[in-house]
Amino acid sequence: MRVLPLLLLLLLASCLDPGEPGNLVPRTVTEDAALPRLAINGTVLHAEAFGDPANPVVVVLHGGPGEDYRSLLPLQALAADGYYVVFWDQRGCGLSQRHDASIYSFALLLEDLEQVVDHYAPGARPLVFIGHSWGAMYATSFINEHGSYGGRIRGAVLSEPGAFTKAQLDAFLRRLMGSYDLFGEQLNDIAWSGQFMSADDHARADYLMMIQSANGAPAEHLDPANPEPRFRSGAVVHRALLELAEKEGFDWTTHLSSFEPTVLFLRGDLNEAANLASQQEMASSYRHAEIVTIHGVGHSMVWERPAEYVQDVRDYFARIGFAGGGR
Repeated sequence: MRVLPLLLLLLLASCLDPGEPGNLVPRTVTEDAALPRLAINGTVLHAEAFGDPANPVVVVLHGGPGEDYRSLLPLQALAADGYYVVFWDQRGCGLSQRHDASIYSFALLLEDLEQVVDHYAPGARPLVFIGHSWGAMYATSFINEHGSYGGRIRGAVLSEPGAFTKAQLDAFLRRLMGSYDLFGEQLNDIAWSGQFMSADDHARADYLMMIQSANGAPAEHLDPANPEPRFRSGAVVHRALLELAEKEGFDWTTHLSSFEPTVLFLRGDLNEAANLASQQEMASSYRHAEIVTIHGVGHSMVWERPAEYVQDVRDYFARIGFAGGGR
């Protein structure tokens, strides 16, 4: 019997309340006072930073929407190069505070990121974004809105963003969802688990999302022998942002051509959803962009190939003159 469905049966058999904090998924910052945190913009984020706060700042943006930064922690190695490396679970994600779906908007997320940047990189402190998947889209939306943010943003590393416009998102989702086998094991597991637990609160919804996304989409070519670790998924924010994109549409390319710094796109050559053509299309929206391919890996490149990924980031920092502290 598979492990995750077995866990569901054990929980039900032992009469544990799945909605009680800590029984089904890890506690959030509002439930566990020991977790590192940052209170901003009417929410409490799970956040931590590594390195000297006086050094140039690297702000890491995780994927999803709705995932967390745990699989991106190999980027902590950049702290030894003289950077202040910031990790945070976005609003409603990972171990950050949960909210009702009605509060979410793309404008609210931009406000959150403004305050995260202002907290960790105050004044004229230089910074670079490293965004993975949805995080690369998030970084781009911020750059499209704010440009270099008064000269503070010196560059960005974007790992396989899905889309910068609604039309690109529709095409990306077709590639992603079209790779599933309708009669395969992964979709059967999702359907099976849904018979025993409804997504009627955050804990249950997050747990079901973790089951659904555990192996990624086939098109992403994740390594089943080396799965990405996670703190906790955020089902409500995931659904809310996808519904916002469908209802309102978006275009985060309208001002990208005015962003002067060179942007690095990093991709794995096995990922069929974020394929080379799609990355080239998005890179063309920036004034200066380059694409580097990591061979033999899919979407989980940071986790599966950390040394190569970090070295590509270091090489990029050297090319744009973004030196660590004391260098």
